[in-house]
Amino acid sequence: MRGGVGADVKAAAAVVAQVGEVEDVALGEDGSGRPPFDHGRLDGRSTTGLDLAKSNWALRIDSPPFYAYPLRCGITFTYLGVKVDADAHLQRDEGRVVNLFAAGQIMSGNVLTAGYLAGFGLTIGAVFGRIAGSGAGRFASSVTHTAS
Repeated sequence: MRGGVGADVKAAAAVVAQVGEVEDVALGEDGSGRPPFDHGRLDGRSTTGLDLAKSNWALRIDSPPFYAYPLRCGITFTYLGVKVDADAHLQRDEGRVVNLFAAGQIMSGNVLTAGYLAGFGLTIGAVFGRIAGSGAGRFASSVTHTAS
């Protein structure tokens, strides 16, 4: 293993070694009755003994060469995110928040109650973005502004 992506090479090598030493509790091919690897479903192939256990799709990391690339995390959407009404106003238990609007992935959990359609986030952002933007513009135009 060698550097190149800004990672601590020794720490990365230690993690790879740790994963390689972990008991593969779901080999399946040995007749143990454990499930075979199946990336198309939650296969139950799990690990034990890691700081961050893997509950599905666990495979040993034991055959070099190994490759690494930098990642940045992000939130695609939050299931059961903020609640909005048809005008994209944020909703609270007390009712509508008149000066707060939401659009896109932050409220998509209320549209996508189960599963995900590819590209649907763009539609949610475009449709509710226009609704929220129009509502925010109307609200801003209706407020009396005073110089400070």
